[in-house]
Amino acid sequence: YASITGTSMAAPNVTGSLLLLQQHNNETAGFYMRAATLKGLALHTADDAGIVGPDAVFGWGLMNTKKAAEVITDEGTSSQISELTLATNQTYEITVNSDGINDLMASISWTDLPGTATTATNSNTARLVNDLDVRITKNGTAFLPWRLTGVNSNGLGDNTRDPYERIKVSNASGSYTITVTHKGALTGG
Repeated sequence: YASITGTSMAAPNVTGSLLLLQQHNNETAGFYMRAATLKGLALHTADDAGIVGPDAVFGWGLMNTKKAAEVITDEGTSSQISELTLATNQTYEITVNSDGINDLMASISWTDLPGTATTATNSNTARLVNDLDVRITKNGTAFLPWRLTGVNSNGLGDNTRDPYERIKVSNASGSYTITVTHKGALTGG
């Protein structure tokens, strides 16, 4: 026996956890999640680590498989998991009610097409082919997703770089509208 740490041990731990979540979803809902859904669920339920919000060291945080499994179990009551398709010029909108106790969170995750390759070192150019956007609104106030702004910094705003976006509304109370839109024309369905 030996004790090993680091990414060499994180990868099999996360892989096994994702497989168990797929099994749980199949037993609960009768189907296996798409890759983007599984990724989104893992990121949506991760425990924040490092600076608040996403960062270059911890990403969205540490995987919380128990919390992800609870989201699957509670689907349709206190959580919602939807696998949808958004067409060019289409908007998806849903109204949700916050329980006044827990934070309201919404995220979207998608598998994007490959972007244009570059040979530039440390290129700052975004490579998203399909840029989806999620927003939460209440009484004219818009809540924006997290985005990385640097290696050790982040903020809220229009995320044009990642095929995953997450919004958290602290101290949420009442009715909110979650809207998914996109920029430009969508490619690949």
